[in-house]
Amino acid sequence: MATIKDVAKKAGVGIATVSRVLNNQPRVKESTRLKIQAVINELGYTPNEIARSMTKQRSGIIGFVVPYSHHIFFASLIYHLENALSQLNYKLMVCNSGSDAQKEIELIGMLKNQRVDGIVFLTSNDVEKLIPKNYPVISFDRRFKGIPYVTTDNYKGGQIAAKTLIASGAKKLLFIGDDAQGELSRITTEVSKRRLGFVDYLDQIGFKDYKVIEYPQGDLFIPKNFIREIVYRHLDYDGIFAISDELGYTLIQLYQEMGKKIPDDVKIISFDGIEGPFFNLGGLTAIQQPIEAIGFHIAANMIAMIEGDSVEDIILPVTLRKGFSA
Repeated sequence: MATIKDVAKKAGVGIATVSRVLNNQPRVKESTRLKIQAVINELGYTPNEIARSMTKQRSGIIGFVVPYSHHIFFASLIYHLENALSQLNYKLMVCNSGSDAQKEIELIGMLKNQRVDGIVFLTSNDVEKLIPKNYPVISFDRRFKGIPYVTTDNYKGGQIAAKTLIASGAKKLLFIGDDAQGELSRITTEVSKRRLGFVDYLDQIGFKDYKVIEYPQGDLFIPKNFIREIVYRHLDYDGIFAISDELGYTLIQLYQEMGKKIPDDVKIISFDGIEGPFFNLGGLTAIQQPIEAIGFHIAANMIAMIEGDSVEDIILPVTLRKGFSA
């Protein structure tokens, strides 16, 4: 792999001159600039953005600490955030934390040391005291004191799910979600409000025949054997609100394996409403998050913070997307 030294040597100039060309700085003859650019193209040299940041006030890079980039929702969010940042001439550096609190803190320190211009943070861990307050940081789906956040109206989504299941004729309802967002969790994230909205609505209308079930998240988002056991023990329940699309499709698969018909025997509503492979399979009825708008607002707020402008917390609305499952 070619280095800046290789470019300087072949072009017959100093490293500083090559650096000035890379950073579009003045004091370089046009003939020299063209010669250096030709050598760069010939050698296939790609500037190291981190190294270049040492000579600039900004790196043009935003870090994103996310639990698992392969999760269907997070993958879609990364795509839309990266696209929004690209339109603002920024790049995105994605770091997987595995939902490990210690790793999250280490990643934040690493990103700061690498001189990224800002950090987007997504966590369900108790790390508030360790997040830098004097650095451009935006939280997604979690409120921290003194840190701007972007989220959607998860509580309203839970209410809509409960109301829709009842309107569709369901008589016994289940909420199924991971224990990181559950009733026993010490941390309340915005995702927790999906359950809270669901339960509050049912309590307000006096609907008693419902149950909340949590599954252990662990290293996997959907522990299929555990979910299968839940289904077997609750075959008399005919309406389910699943905390995510991924869980919703897992439930459909399990019920169909047991000979149950969707939505005749069991009605299912998920949360997220991601367009793509899952929706193309037929489309769950889902509480849909405006994921492209989420990416846009995170990017816009981040750049505003970097520029020193004040930003406001953002709560985006959710909608009901009708599908085949309820």
